[in-house]
Amino acid sequence: MPKSNITGFVNWTPELQAHLVQLYAKYGPKWTQIGEAMGLRPEQVRSYYRFQLPVRNDRLRESPYPKYDQPLEMEGDALIIPDLEAPFHNADFVNRCLDLSQAWGIDQCILAGDFLHFDSLSGWEPNWQQPNGHGGLDERQEAEFVEFAKSLGSRQQARAFALLEQIGRKEEDGDPNLSEEMRVVRKVTGALSQCFKKVDFVLGNHEGRMLRTLKTPLFPTEITRLIDAQDWRIGPYYFSYLTSAGERFRIDHPKSAAKSTAETLAAKFGCHVLMGHSHRLSLSWDISGRYYAIHMGHCVDEMRLPYASQRSSTQPAHLAGAVIVRDGVP
Repeated sequence: MPKSNITGFVNWTPELQAHLVQLYAKYGPKWTQIGEAMGLRPEQVRSYYRFQLPVRNDRLRESPYPKYDQPLEMEGDALIIPDLEAPFHNADFVNRCLDLSQAWGIDQCILAGDFLHFDSLSGWEPNWQQPNGHGGLDERQEAEFVEFAKSLGSRQQARAFALLEQIGRKEEDGDPNLSEEMRVVRKVTGALSQCFKKVDFVLGNHEGRMLRTLKTPLFPTEITRLIDAQDWRIGPYYFSYLTSAGERFRIDHPKSAAKSTAETLAAKFGCHVLMGHSHRLSLSWDISGRYYAIHMGHCVDEMRLPYASQRSSTQPAHLAGAVIVRDGVP
């Protein structure tokens, strides 16, 4: 083995250079391991390889750009919510899912893309609207009413909250805007945060509306900051993974919404696939029969979406749906 003198000088003979190249090809940039194999300090082999080794035509410098190979990974059981599209969410259906999750002890959640609708950032043309039909209470008045109702007896309290449901919220002045959307969304965020210890946020095409509007790259954490969900995990991916009882599930919001997309993805990636985006509800398997291939439906209230409810379409009807994975079974 070569020995460096007291000044740290190493006589890099052609044989020593070849040995360094062979070890790098075997181990990659594991300089401590290479240094031990050569009897040199890690910084000596690293410095020589990077800056002094004679340049060869067949060696490229490593790309300075990041690899996108670290999607979110979750272990255990979870509720997967596809296409909530808040603030146009289907509260009745999602509350049933939350009740079942609580009954089964599910304390993790994955939002499978399109958690936000971002109607104010949509590129579609404006829609015809109708008023809510009543004045209602503003947010401050509603809070005061709730505090008063809490001071009543149980029977009168129930009647008071039933009355509050009839009164409803005061219609906001002007057209819907991003601030009003986010006000409602943050309440949804708070409700989900109370139900689950861990929430993973998968991006969808609706979240992409923010990028198209601003026309600049963004860190995904800008979204969780916007909706007051800084404790939720998010990454620059339209998919994540869940491993439950040794079974691996890919939670995906793919580009394609075709009927066969889930089956194709399951065969391609060799794991179960639970996909959103299509708003279809179906359960199948990949071509091998080994992996689940599920279109999860949606958790948006499509009666609140003008494009889906104001005009007839020949597209198949969409169905509300979500998935709980428990003990490796969806």
